[in-house]
Amino acid sequence: MNKISLYLGAIGLLMAHFCGAQTYPTKPVRVIVPFAPGGSADGTIRPIADKLSEILGQSFVVENRPGGIATIGGSVVAKAEPDGHTLLVMPGTHVLTPKMMSSVPFHPFNDFTPIANMVFAPYVIVSARNLGFNNLKDLVQYASAHPGKLAIGNSDVVTRLGAEMFSQAANIQLTHITYKGGGPVATDVLGGHLPLGLVTPVTITGFYKDKKLDALAVTSPKRISSLPDVPSVSEALGLSGFDSQTWFALAGPAGMPRPVVERLSKAIAQVLAMPSIRDRLIAMGLEPATDTSPEGMAQLMKNFAQRNLALIESAKIKPE
Repeated sequence: MNKISLYLGAIGLLMAHFCGAQTYPTKPVRVIVPFAPGGSADGTIRPIADKLSEILGQSFVVENRPGGIATIGGSVVAKAEPDGHTLLVMPGTHVLTPKMMSSVPFHPFNDFTPIANMVFAPYVIVSARNLGFNNLKDLVQYASAHPGKLAIGNSDVVTRLGAEMFSQAANIQLTHITYKGGGPVATDVLGGHLPLGLVTPVTITGFYKDKKLDALAVTSPKRISSLPDVPSVSEALGLSGFDSQTWFALAGPAGMPRPVVERLSKAIAQVLAMPSIRDRLIAMGLEPATDTSPEGMAQLMKNFAQRNLALIESAKIKPE
């Protein structure tokens, strides 16, 4: 084969690659949510999927595949054709599965293509009104003087990690109690049966506004839109770099064509810029991502894993 033929062949491949990205998607896109309907992951993707359908001209069909600490849904995507027609709503816990399960049916990094982060999901530290804590410093001062006396409720791996990270950052000893959901945590704090809880903002916003419990701090690096008068842990304690929140991103199988990844990433950015979508996500206690690049998501996965895998190891945290 002569040089001209090789050149023309290369040009043909590039054109096919380019045209494929321009015509993507060519059929309905399955978006796998590895959780049951009704949660934050489900609530995040459904309005976004509707807008992606409008922008990209094909239906984005949301399919819930819960179970196995989100690995059942993850497995479906890991085994799919890497053409961009099967995608995963990836939670932060995805990168922690090697420490949480004895056997994981995929490699959390190598078997997936990062596309775009969609939202951050921060948490809020709440306390019962009968404790009389005016702020987070009051809590830390009391806990320092009474090691282990204060219990804090959590509902899953991420909230357990957040409570552990807070106690380590504040150099206090808390008793950790795991519940089967954020609702029961909030209920026991409201009733004065549980001193502290780490819950999603949407779980307690109404109770906080009605002054039925105290919101002491949010676990994100900065204040959040749904609770603008509640400081971050870093702000409340004069720390730097405290960040204990999860996230929900969009990913695909390993080996997706870069142009398809970029097309999806740009479409996600376009959707998140829509006021109606931003307002809806903020009302759920979520913070829309500002960096929706594939590189930004890859770095997010790496940083989240490094920070939390070490914490799981040191605290000997296991799934309930």
